[in-house]
Amino acid sequence: MAVLGSENEEQVKAQSAVKREQKKLREGSLSANRRTKAPGLGGGQRVVDTAEESLRELEVIEQKVAEAQSDTTAVELKKPKKARLRSKTYQAAKAKVNSEQKYALDSALTLLRDVSYSKANNTVELHVTLKEKGFAKEVELPYATGKTRRVAVVNDALLKEVESGKINFDLLLASPADMPKLVKYAKVLGPKGLMPNPKNGTVVENPEATAKKLAGSNIISIKTEKDTPVVHTVAGKLSMTDVHLTKNIQAILEVIPAGKTAKIVLKSTMSPAIKLEV
Repeated sequence: MAVLGSENEEQVKAQSAVKREQKKLREGSLSANRRTKAPGLGGGQRVVDTAEESLRELEVIEQKVAEAQSDTTAVELKKPKKARLRSKTYQAAKAKVNSEQKYALDSALTLLRDVSYSKANNTVELHVTLKEKGFAKEVELPYATGKTRRVAVVNDALLKEVESGKINFDLLLASPADMPKLVKYAKVLGPKGLMPNPKNGTVVENPEATAKKLAGSNIISIKTEKDTPVVHTVAGKLSMTDVHLTKNIQAILEVIPAGKTAKIVLKSTMSPAIKLEV
């Protein structure tokens, strides 16, 4: 492993040696053009002119110097990133969690209340790593999560808002007849997981009636990220009882096929992560 300081010293030495060689070549080029009295040559005869060859060598040396300076700049730019420093409050909460241990759900909820360091009514989050991506499922929770889900229906006014970059909904419903209108918005809605799809129940015959039903229900959509097999969802609020939170979390985990879960993490908005038993 090279040490930055020693590497710079070596480059400085190399550059100094190159500069000395440049000086010699320049002096040699000048003297080669002068008329001199060399052994075995008659008076007035010229020593063989090597100026052109010397200049070519000089160009090669100067190129090496430029490359060495470029390497030095690159080394200086690749400075290690500073480690993120968390607050003392977070560090104190983190110290209460054994990062190597997987907790049973009841123990994890008790611990979560102890290590949530904000006085606000934090959201209880569930982060599940699956063994493969491409999972999507609707699940109706036994109890409300305390988070209002904004349900929208496709119409001309909403499409104008989407075109201008405004997305003020968490779920978009459309009828089969609306789908051709959404083709041009697929690149915007698709990456956000908002493109209506018959598989997740967002393409329906009567979007307005479905929107009213969903707005007052506890149905949530759980799906993996676009590029990673990770599900981020919410299970409720810390103000809820352990019984209600437990039933919501169990309902979420039950829709994931057996053997597909790699890791489960429970946390609140302001807390360290707690690993759950898979």
